[in-house]
Amino acid sequence: MSVYKPKKSRLWQYDFWIKGRRYSGSTGQTTRRSAERFEENQRRAVAEGKLGEASQLTLNEAAGKWWDEHGHRRGDADQQMDRVKRLVALFPKDVRLAEITTAMVSDAIQKRRGITFKRGKDRLDADGRRVRAKEYAVSNSTVNRDVVQTLRPILRRAKRIWGAQGLPEIAWGDLALEGPRPTLRVYSALERAAWTAENGPTAALALRLILTYGMRFGELFFPLHAFEPEGPRLTWMKGRKKDVWHTVPLLQRDAQEIAARVGRARAAELETIWYVEEIDAKGTVTLAPLTYYGLQQRLRTSSKRAGIRQGRVIHGARHHAGTTVQRTYKDAKVTQRLLGHIDPRSTNVYVHAMEDDMLAALEMVDHLQNSPEPKPTDRKKRKAN
Repeated sequence: MSVYKPKKSRLWQYDFWIKGRRYSGSTGQTTRRSAERFEENQRRAVAEGKLGEASQLTLNEAAGKWWDEHGHRRGDADQQMDRVKRLVALFPKDVRLAEITTAMVSDAIQKRRGITFKRGKDRLDADGRRVRAKEYAVSNSTVNRDVVQTLRPILRRAKRIWGAQGLPEIAWGDLALEGPRPTLRVYSALERAAWTAENGPTAALALRLILTYGMRFGELFFPLHAFEPEGPRLTWMKGRKKDVWHTVPLLQRDAQEIAARVGRARAAELETIWYVEEIDAKGTVTLAPLTYYGLQQRLRTSSKRAGIRQGRVIHGARHHAGTTVQRTYKDAKVTQRLLGHIDPRSTNVYVHAMEDDMLAALEMVDHLQNSPEPKPTDRKKRKAN
């Protein structure tokens, strides 16, 4: 067996040649015996032809291939690129897909948990001494997004599309860190009005679409052909494999505004309805498209001006839509279809009774149980009548 343990490393490596080709990398194991078993399995897989070319891609190569084929088309492409870079940096250099084990992913998760971030910059106090900005730990949700939710689609594509074979099974369910419990959020009429008033017409429409239809922020950047005026409706592909159609019927007021924006966007050869008008010195009007982050920042800034200080305020607008629809119509299927939940369990958070609904039920029960019984004479009179 050709396994060895490098200095300053807790993981054993393997290195062997078969038919003039070298196979090497980390076993992801901390003991010699388990490392030898891993190498033996790798040798057997190579001999049986179970390790194809895709299995020998490094994580860096696979991440780049995934990005070129799929990642760059996502609505949050810039954010996703940052996550891919962080993911690759968390793993051993030049680690191959066939070497990535559950233990190795667990190590990457622990590394990510140890990386803090700063809000603001270091500054100088009155005496000229450097005061470091406060550091904060990342949330479990951030760790899950940067490691589990970024690595998993890369490995899935390697298996299903690129034909990678013999990849170790990853215990994803045991790796994901526990995130915050989902909370229901409803914005009052005054909050919605104040938030809308702090936006221009473009951001105000985006906010209305989220508050009304529960669209995810990334879903706002739908292709122009997703708008179907004969509905009127929006229809686009979603799901992990982009094989599920999601349709949102539009109220007439929103359909008219979207139709006008789609027309102007096509005339200006833009790919999105999210743009603002710019006027040059000669009075010529041009349409400047808003980026994902540009529109997001407008909504966040306007929420603060409106006095709305809760965290994840934009996603809270999606919760508002799901909560109000479920409370009003009381049909989980309708709520599921509106929000585009592929798994009906995702809708359960909206099905739970609201506090005021529970209070109304308790008051009704209390009234029935504690109302004074009618007197016998009253019963006779009722029977006589």
